[in-house]
Amino acid sequence: TITIDLATNAGLPTIRENFFEFVEKEKWQQNDKVFLTIEQLVQGREYYLIVTTKSGLYRYDMNDIVTVTGKFQNTPTLKFVQKGKGVTNITGEKLYESQVILAMQKAEQTFGCNFRFYQMLANQAFSGYELYFELGDKTAINAKKISAYLDEQLGQLNLEYQVKRESNRLKPMNAFSLRQGTFERFKAACLQKGQREGQFKTIVLQNKKDIQFDFHPHSVEQQK
Repeated sequence: TITIDLATNAGLPTIRENFFEFVEKEKWQQNDKVFLTIEQLVQGREYYLIVTTKSGLYRYDMNDIVTVTGKFQNTPTLKFVQKGKGVTNITGEKLYESQVILAMQKAEQTFGCNFRFYQMLANQAFSGYELYFELGDKTAINAKKISAYLDEQLGQLNLEYQVKRESNRLKPMNAFSLRQGTFERFKAACLQKGQREGQFKTIVLQNKKDIQFDFHPHSVEQQK
């Protein structure tokens, strides 16, 4: 979008450059994907955004939730609300993908390692989080140290996470080091299920029940 109101961050969608489709947030989350075009939007409602571009992207899921703030002449104006996926909530902590990414970046700096791939999963049944990571080099790192470090970092980045951990409503983090090549196996499994390679992207933080790949058999701990 092109921002036309600095006070509200309302943006005018680039309808001459891209084709936009929308699905109401509640219907999307209920897997009732009724696609709407821009003239069908209602002010105040929230929508998932899908875009088709002249460069070749077709019905690309932006994983963005936007709200309609008003109109500029006859065109609805939009405002970014949040990412759709990449937010989890087990006990009220509302953990965000951006917080996980920042904590992992700090871990790389602290331990002098390079994570080639990592996936954080919210395990509702366990009432805690699981981290699976694959190192990008030959650096060895203790998964238990990563677990403790991330628990501390996420508590600093997210007060509710810290409160839920201190009350033990949220269980300690469990981290698992993955064998080399696991990311390629994960990507291949996703592509086999219908994802397009040109549009493949990972969502760092997900609910465990929503992901159809079992990382645990590929962990170094499981191998031992």
